[in-house]
Amino acid sequence: MSKEHITNLAMIERGEVVMEVGGKYVVASLDREGIATPPLGKLTDEVYDVGDTVYFFLFGDGTGKIISRL
Repeated sequence: MSKEHITNLAMIERGEVVMEVGGKYVVASLDREGIATPPLGKLTDEVYDVGDTVYFFLFGDGTGKIISRL
């Protein structure tokens, strides 16, 4: 696998919603200390609150989505 393909991968992570910004959510990773996402959209029509724990994915370019609550 080329390096280009490796940088385009995303993993499913666990996180905590820390902020809502214009209908999107900033998530702090529970698996990688000190990592917070840019505002992410969601895959479903669920509404999240600050403090909710969620599954999310994030690509190297900063795009991603919240999948669901834990």
